[in-house]
Amino acid sequence: MNRDVREETSFEDVFSEIEENSKYKRLPPKEKTWMTVLELGNLLGLKKTGRYWLVHKNFFECKEIAGQMRVNIASFERWYANQVKYHKVNGEEPGKNLKKWSYSISEVAEMLEISETTVYDLIKREGIKTVSVDYWIRIPKKSFQEWYEKQSKYRTQKDRKKDKELEGATITMPEMARLLGITRGQVYEILKNSKYSHFFETVVIAEKKRITKESFQKFLEGQNHYKLDPANDYEEMSMEQNFSLANYRRKKLAKNGNRSKNGNLGYLTFDEAAFLAKVSRGMIYKWIDDGKFSVVKIGNISRVKRDEFEAWLEERKGN
Repeated sequence: MNRDVREETSFEDVFSEIEENSKYKRLPPKEKTWMTVLELGNLLGLKKTGRYWLVHKNFFECKEIAGQMRVNIASFERWYANQVKYHKVNGEEPGKNLKKWSYSISEVAEMLEISETTVYDLIKREGIKTVSVDYWIRIPKKSFQEWYEKQSKYRTQKDRKKDKELEGATITMPEMARLLGITRGQVYEILKNSKYSHFFETVVIAEKKRITKESFQKFLEGQNHYKLDPANDYEEMSMEQNFSLANYRRKKLAKNGNRSKNGNLGYLTFDEAAFLAKVSRGMIYKWIDDGKFSVVKIGNISRVKRDEFEAWLEERKGN
């Protein structure tokens, strides 16, 4: 039986077993902890003068071993990860740790899509905190964020996209004045008047205060003193992509002369919702009671939120 076992055991298995149990087996090489100044120079592509200049600046740990100056590899890697001036000939990019907590001037310029000169001007004018690393000015991410959140003029690409969406849902003070056929001064009086101020919601975009269109509509529907200038009715209607609805509104406006009886680009009257759905006004009430879509109420005035209603109509057609 032992003979069979010996025959089944391969030469490689026997050799591995002997090597594993031998007190003379080869040990794995120890991790290298020091390198020569020449190796440092080759790593960074530096000539003799450049590499010894770095050594004498004490950026990393150096000591003499066996009569030769050596560089501690771990301390070199820590230095390398916190600077951006020197690059390895072959290897990872420098400044790995530095980039985690700070921005370069060029990075900030790229983020905000402005010139580096403007960044330097902002640092000086607005007191943005900076640090110097190997004679390079860098901006700590924390101090950049603190400055960024206190202003709205300079924006990142992501925030510019958000601002553009917000702009589409808002109007400026001059636009409000034009819509109402009044002066800009009268607009500011309205916004300050406690009788009307509660209607308005404002946002600041690029350091300019703007009024949300939804709150402006609430203002129009919640009081009777200020109305849209008739000269603007047709301009708004020209923006209406549903020509049937635009004509429906024009006929209604011509009949009663009251703009507030019509809906707008964002909201529909119950009659307009019935017109679009080709059903009776009573059916609109039934759908509302059934919770098919929501209604916005301002005092005794109710409107159907248009985008939600049209989305529901499309879903209904699909079913």
